[in-house]
Amino acid sequence: LTQIFFDAVERHKLPNAYQFKKEGRYHPISHQDVLRRVRHIATGLAELGVQRGDRVGIMAENRPEWALADWACLCSGLTDVPVYPTLPAEQIVHPLNDSGAVALFVSSPEQAAKAKSVRGELKTVRTIISFVDRKPDGADMTLAEIEAKGAALDSAEKAVAFKAGAMAVQPDDLATLIY
Repeated sequence: LTQIFFDAVERHKLPNAYQFKKEGRYHPISHQDVLRRVRHIATGLAELGVQRGDRVGIMAENRPEWALADWACLCSGLTDVPVYPTLPAEQIVHPLNDSGAVALFVSSPEQAAKAKSVRGELKTVRTIISFVDRKPDGADMTLAEIEAKGAALDSAEKAVAFKAGAMAVQPDDLATLIY
């Protein structure tokens, strides 16, 4: 999977690899920006102590940040645990606990509030990361803060090491746990 990611970025170099709609207009995200953001998210997660083999929940609707978090997990040898955003709070506890998720990405203030309402029952989740710009109640930090942590450590050498680590992920490594 990581080979597919790097091949797509290097082969296509699209200025609009992803797009999102804001204020009635579509805004592009280039392949180069996707790669940079994925590297920064992965590095930021590592700075939080998330290590190869750990599980990370993603509770979000379809949006570019979902894909960025997913690619960051895959490139880091992490297993992502998609959690349906339509589930009520009491039903998100089992997949997160059973998988041993150490972090959880959430898409919105509503999803952060849902996670907050069962936080005491989440045995292994240490950090809740929100995709929205302003940290909502229930989240520990934002995706922008994770990216900033990664960006602060970035360099040409780190980019080479990131790609080498991502390419070390093997086809038999667990990518996703779906409940």
